[in-house]
Amino acid sequence: MSIEVSHRAAKRRLALAGALGALLLGGCATTTPSATEHRPDEAWLERASDCCRGLDSLPLSPLAGHDERTLRFGPETPIHRFDTGPSPFHAMELPRGMGPLRLELISRVWRDDQGHLSLFAPLVLILDETGAIQRRFDWREFTYQPTRGLNDDRLYLSFGITPSARADRLVVLTSDAARAAESELLHPARAQARARHLAEPAVVDPVAPHLASGEVSLRVRPLGESDGLLAPLLGSGGAETVPTSPTQAEPPPEHEPVDSAPLDWRRMIRAALDSGDLELAMTLAEHAEREGESGTRRWLAERLERR
Repeated sequence: MSIEVSHRAAKRRLALAGALGALLLGGCATTTPSATEHRPDEAWLERASDCCRGLDSLPLSPLAGHDERTLRFGPETPIHRFDTGPSPFHAMELPRGMGPLRLELISRVWRDDQGHLSLFAPLVLILDETGAIQRRFDWREFTYQPTRGLNDDRLYLSFGITPSARADRLVVLTSDAARAAESELLHPARAQARARHLAEPAVVDPVAPHLASGEVSLRVRPLGESDGLLAPLLGSGGAETVPTSPTQAEPPPEHEPVDSAPLDWRRMIRAALDSGDLELAMTLAEHAEREGESGTRRWLAERLERR
């Protein structure tokens, strides 16, 4: 009998812990919200005039090698009718001569005064210097990160890039397909219960419709500095000491062999491979080739074949 009572008490404590988590963290609704019921009228997007004749004429703002900014999207933002639909956008010119960069984009879930949720689902384009699309990141390629501490639910994307004639501009926008979708979020109470290995409370995950208005945080850093991988190889100056071009790099001391630079690039590529970051290794190999270190791509390919 005492064993049965103890078992019932344990179940009550477990249920109570889940309920307390729901009460303390239950900022979201406990019933499934309708994404279309609270979707704002976005007729302004269809009525807006097209700012530009094509991708090659989008107005550009310069990006720095160290840059942080908030990109705001809405009726006051320039609007272009892309092949994916009309959208407000921000177009930025990537900085040349900086070496590989790490770009991070964060789109946070927004809650208005009435508690209604929304999300700007980004589409990211990399254009060459003629305005042709070279790379594309759909919002589905962003990683969903649920609420944790003071950080709200968000979509996160991070990638490496070397500014060049083929990677000259960054464009952030959204699309008709993205706005037709919605994101199901993890209820904070459920996240807390999972973290503590407790029974999940009886709450329903909220849903955030995708809108053409919102904010995206953009962070730009030299590639090695942002992830800390190359710092031991580049010295105390961090990734800023990566050679940029033969005209900008300082001449080597007389006692240093002129052909020592390829060894530095290959050491960095080895470090990237050892950390499992293939994208970084390929970016460094591409940059080394552009700096005149011919054969680096072939050398990397041979190492990959042996792995």
